[in-house]
Amino acid sequence: MGNLNQIIIGVILVVSTGIYGQNYKFGKVSKEELLETAYSLDSSASAAVLYEDRKVEFVFNQTENSFDLVTEVFKRVKFYKKEGFKHATNRISLYKKKSKEEEFKGLKGVTYTLVNGNVIETKLKKEGIFKNEIHENRDEVRFTMPSLKEGCVVEYKYKIISPYVFNIDRLYLQYEIPIKKLEVSFESPEYFNFKKFTTGYLPISLKESSKNGKITFVSKSRTTNNNVSQTNYNSNDLDYKINTYSISSSDVPAFKEEPFSGNPSNYLSSIVFELSYTAYPNSPVKSYATTWENVAKTIYERSSFGKELKKITYYKEDIDQLLAGISNEFVKTQKVFEFVKKKMTWNKRNSVYTRDGVKKAYQNGTGNAAEINLMLTSMLSYARVDANPVLVNTADRLFHLFPTLDGFNYVIARVKLPDGSIQYLDATDKYGEPNVLPDRVIRGTARVIAKNGTSQDIQLRPQKPSVNNYRILCEIDEQGFVKGKFNVIHLDYLAHDFRVAYGNKKDVDNASRIQKEYEINELETYTIKGMQEYGKGVSERFDFVTEDQVELIEDEMFFSPLLFLKDKENVFKSDERKYPVDFGYGFSNKYMINIKIPEGYEVVESPVAGVFKLPDNMGAFTYQSNYVNGMIQLVVDETINASLIPAEQYPVIKEFYNMLIEKEGEQVVLKKI
Repeated sequence: MGNLNQIIIGVILVVSTGIYGQNYKFGKVSKEELLETAYSLDSSASAAVLYEDRKVEFVFNQTENSFDLVTEVFKRVKFYKKEGFKHATNRISLYKKKSKEEEFKGLKGVTYTLVNGNVIETKLKKEGIFKNEIHENRDEVRFTMPSLKEGCVVEYKYKIISPYVFNIDRLYLQYEIPIKKLEVSFESPEYFNFKKFTTGYLPISLKESSKNGKITFVSKSRTTNNNVSQTNYNSNDLDYKINTYSISSSDVPAFKEEPFSGNPSNYLSSIVFELSYTAYPNSPVKSYATTWENVAKTIYERSSFGKELKKITYYKEDIDQLLAGISNEFVKTQKVFEFVKKKMTWNKRNSVYTRDGVKKAYQNGTGNAAEINLMLTSMLSYARVDANPVLVNTADRLFHLFPTLDGFNYVIARVKLPDGSIQYLDATDKYGEPNVLPDRVIRGTARVIAKNGTSQDIQLRPQKPSVNNYRILCEIDEQGFVKGKFNVIHLDYLAHDFRVAYGNKKDVDNASRIQKEYEINELETYTIKGMQEYGKGVSERFDFVTEDQVELIEDEMFFSPLLFLKDKENVFKSDERKYPVDFGYGFSNKYMINIKIPEGYEVVESPVAGVFKLPDNMGAFTYQSNYVNGMIQLVVDETINASLIPAEQYPVIKEFYNMLIEKEGEQVVLKKI
């Protein structure tokens, strides 16, 4: 019986330590937390959020006689490995407009390390805090916690006070690192009605309740009696109901970023509150819900958008001279597009509004996305080409779950030609072509605005796959060395992306890249053609010798006829996936390979032809081989038509690549006669 009591007491002590040993008050980091060497539920985690408390509430501002939106954040993070140090840098976006701006205050941060059994504290100093303007309506506060070491714990807290009660930031419930304990709350007065949206694949348990609140209105008046002035204060109380929403989570797994994720932040578990309407006492209901049509119309009517499209005097003389004697609208479009690309340099700022105006941007030769592409649209319209601006939410931003003025941050141009064809143009991109747009644009969402202010959603992802055409002509000698000529032509988006990645590289650097990528022993006469010929393909050519593509065993040779072009492993390794596979655009790798076998050998075994397809025309793989007059001929086509593959089709795309890699790895066997 005594032993049983000791066991019970031991269990109670262990449980008590787990419950009471964790102190989540600021400044109460324990030695146990500092001694922890790995996250118990995920040993691969480089860092973990030990605790986060995020509270969003409405606080009445007596001075402004209105509510402010107040966000308070307290976060404690443990770092197990150096790779996790990136999570010690924080970026807080602050909205501003004219005289009103969000206020960031009360930042306090400490890094805790354990040295010789003693807890050492290093405080975040002012010189480690930076505030920069992102664009005219956004500032960013950035800070990185100091004295980072493996095993350290950091914690920080801050407050954001915002007059923009209609703009509730997304509340994240998951990160790229695991979360041990998370508490999120949102409180709003009964006068505000919100719709709720959730993202991600984790279950979200939202508890709703209410409590009483009170606003005290203080007024003052002055009275004068017998030449003596007196100030009188009166107060009135207004009782109201506060609606509360809370989420408490424990042991939240890290979000796992998979290959071809697009913007993974779109798939993190989160909750978003949209202000639908306000209903104050003795006041009419004011609706804040809107449509994307109304958002686009509002943007168009802004002076820094619609009026800028109408300005023509600053470029009129140049465009008249550029287009003198040209009547063909296709040629006009090409001329104006190339003119703007050459004259203007993008300052890397995304915006739907001009900042300094199109005239000043034109004079300086530099501008933001709106200034350059509104200028382009205006010039095309002036040239009597049917052109309209297109609003874009770029790929690096979150998809908006409901219509909002903050839903777009970029502009391109759309042209409709007399034959009915459509061209999308982005003059910020020096390598851009009609209907070949930068990745930041095609992965985003877009809406075209007509001159009467109406708008419609459009899809910018290309409808046909871009192509890489590979050609190899080679021969194998008796030692198993492969010597030959290689040529690849990159087309459409693959050509554009190649120019972006390697346009400024020297040939010797590109040759070195190829030699390393394909593990080629000797590479000679490397050349690139078409780098500056936009609208055409980019061609790479070289001669090569490779020693390790053929295996010799006694009097037999073994090799894959795809040689160094075969896929070696499947990038899709996870058993399951909860969000789409985002390729950006469809693509097709086409291979034509001719291999001359050495004299005195014959083919005794070779891969048979094969075809397998993805459902719903998402893609296909074909493999054909032939042997004629001492020459092995191989034709392979691997094509992905769909740029975005839903999560439920992930097992299919994974198996497709398993089969593709297995087929490409099949070998030819040569035997000495």
